[in-house]
Amino acid sequence: MTARKPLLIPLALGFALATAGLLLLNGTLIATAIPALLFVCVRLLSSPRPVAHDLRIERSLSQSRAIEGDRIEIELLVENAGTSHALVSITDAPPAILIPREGHTQTLGRLPAGEARTLTYVAEVRRGLASFNPVAIRSWSPWGLTSTEADIPIETTIKAHPRYELLDPITIRPRRTRAFAGPVKANRGGQGLDFFGCRAYTPGDDVRRINWRAYARGDALMVNEYDLERIADVNVILDARARAHAQLDEETTFDHSVRAAAALACHFLDQGNNVGLLIYGDYIQWVFSAIGRVQKERILDELAEAQMGDKSVFEELRFIPTRLFPPRSQLVLVSPLADEDDIETVALLADRGYSVLLVCPHTLSLGAAAQESLDEASLAMAERILTLRRELFLGSLSGIGTSVIDWRVDEPLRVACQGIHHARMWRHQR
Repeated sequence: MTARKPLLIPLALGFALATAGLLLLNGTLIATAIPALLFVCVRLLSSPRPVAHDLRIERSLSQSRAIEGDRIEIELLVENAGTSHALVSITDAPPAILIPREGHTQTLGRLPAGEARTLTYVAEVRRGLASFNPVAIRSWSPWGLTSTEADIPIETTIKAHPRYELLDPITIRPRRTRAFAGPVKANRGGQGLDFFGCRAYTPGDDVRRINWRAYARGDALMVNEYDLERIADVNVILDARARAHAQLDEETTFDHSVRAAAALACHFLDQGNNVGLLIYGDYIQWVFSAIGRVQKERILDELAEAQMGDKSVFEELRFIPTRLFPPRSQLVLVSPLADEDDIETVALLADRGYSVLLVCPHTLSLGAAAQESLDEASLAMAERILTLRRELFLGSLSGIGTSVIDWRVDEPLRVACQGIHHARMWRHQR
């Protein structure tokens, strides 16, 4: 109604001139009134109906929490609650983590009063957390001469966790465990399943644990002890530095690292361990260690939003805040290792008493430019040199007390875990 107020003056002027011309039988006055009346008519015909505030829009998702690679259905219900017909264009702009695969995100047509229209499409989800953009509404005048646009916000969020594999049991031997029963061998004698050693009998010991063969050889009562099993503190460190990762077509080794971190964190949580997460890159994002299903959701939520960073303060791994980790606990580092300094940092963590499991995602294929410039023999030689260099560095880490999973990202992580290079056991028995 506000938009039509400026038309009152020319409308009143036109009627006044026309009335005066008819009363005075003056054709000049009538002719003078015609332009004003035509102007009012044209403006009324060309002005679009203000239908945006008459539309009721609802958006619904088949699921608001998904795993990357899933397909979800988005439904947009538009109802005309006004009293006039509308020629409208409705566009739903999904966030970047949603890739439309089926259906259409836009519709155009007349929407009679009191009727509704449903816009449905299917999108593939990428990892991340995002909110939908406002719904874009465009309405036309009855004759299609002009149009108006409006953006109607509808608060809708979608969160996609990283896709991860279910892993086979991974053996870890931290130098310190908690006081609760769990799956990790504590390198101490007690109640367990696997044989640990023998000790002299003391009054009160269960007679069923007496080793009679040892008694026959040494003429002294000995009892069997079994490897005590406890829960452990496990902290997963995700290397999010841009300089450490390589581009792989549409993805990067960072995307594979996020999936590996999710798989390992969920694996150790499912075993009953106390698990935390540290994302080291553009900033330090820390999830305090805990157990249970809620902790798994916290970790997956943080990994869903993880992004690479290139801040200079975090260029080197040696700035990892080790004060966040319990002493002599288990660290799981997921990193391609950028250079020799990173290898020294991993060695330093092991020297400080931490048990380190290094998951090293990589691809030995050279870049497209190198493949085009080198012949087949030179290319094979270059890849061979990279392989030997990598084996040398990872072998040196395994020799100083680091368990290593050398993971080529074009194969499943589960397969790579089967070839884990365990650290020397004497390092864990100090």
